[in-house]
Amino acid sequence: MKIQEKQEGDVYVLVLSGQMINVVIDIHPYVKNMIEEGKKNVVVDIGKVKWFSSTGLGALMASYSSLTSVGGNMKIARPSRKIYSLLYQMKLRDVFETYDTVKEAVDSFSSEEKPAE
Repeated sequence: MKIQEKQEGDVYVLVLSGQMINVVIDIHPYVKNMIEEGKKNVVVDIGKVKWFSSTGLGALMASYSSLTSVGGNMKIARPSRKIYSLLYQMKLRDVFETYDTVKEAVDSFSSEEKPAE
């Protein structure tokens, strides 16, 4: 699996590519490093991921948990029908906000309510 990082305002887009089957998943350590750098709003673009196993799902869940524990958020963009179906069947649609495009996912951060200062 390859990870490419892009920045769009205060949102960081991680473009994943390849298969996430039965391999050591690098995304969670990558996200933990991002948190240390103060990057807390993340979109994971999985449009180039063919499929992933429970290990891949676990890595996404761990990444989501790490981000939300520091006040951040993670959203999923461009899931294939097969992956979307998996998220639905595993009831992870209640956890992960999914979007058809990266732009929709990035824009969703600006529409969230900001806490009053």
